[in-house]
Amino acid sequence: MTRPDDPDAADGTNGASATTAVDGADGVDGAGDADGLDAALAPFAGYVADDAPPLVAELADACVRFVERALTVRLDFTSDTLSVLDHYVAETRKELADKPEALGLVARAVGAYFGEVVRRRVPSFWHLPSEDPAGWELQLEPVFLAFQPVAVAYDAIALGDEDGPTAAFELEDEDRGAVEARLGELPQVGDEEFYSLATRLEVLDIVVDAVKARMMSGGLGDVSFGPSDYED
Repeated sequence: MTRPDDPDAADGTNGASATTAVDGADGVDGAGDADGLDAALAPFAGYVADDAPPLVAELADACVRFVERALTVRLDFTSDTLSVLDHYVAETRKELADKPEALGLVARAVGAYFGEVVRRRVPSFWHLPSEDPAGWELQLEPVFLAFQPVAVAYDAIALGDEDGPTAAFELEDEDRGAVEARLGELPQVGDEEFYSLATRLEVLDIVVDAVKARMMSGGLGDVSFGPSDYED
């Protein structure tokens, strides 16, 4: 799913990988293909996520508290709660217009929670190069794909207008074509839906499915990735 004013562009990165813009999908007309994702994750059947790093857990728990205080709903780290979190983000966006100094704290908490939702859904692990959450990455095991959850949160809150970390997927060069072709089939949407957390998760599902399908077609379906594969 693309915005009317946003081309399906991809920026190159160092080495054999590339950074592809995170385009959205709202789950209509098969946009979020659960069967495709299940097939992509079949080799990881029975996966149970380990505990999050303490710094991540602290921020994710803060997000749970923020939302419970504002909406009297307790988030439980399932994908279904992202629509609730999107509602919280929309309400908070109005408040942050008057309190821009709080944007960083909210984005860090929301990003950590979003990353934990992804990590509990798709086998993956956190990479924390420093104590600055803006640089934290979630790196996937089934396919070579990494992204910065806090950057996704910044975009969700500011609708892409706030300077911050880059909300993009880092992919192998050979995966770009398959991913761009899949995303290019999706309909255009407005900014709020484009940047929503629920949309970003559905797009992640599509990207994982597209990349894993390409790997399987090349006889690489059983390949998985670990921390050393993501080292520069």
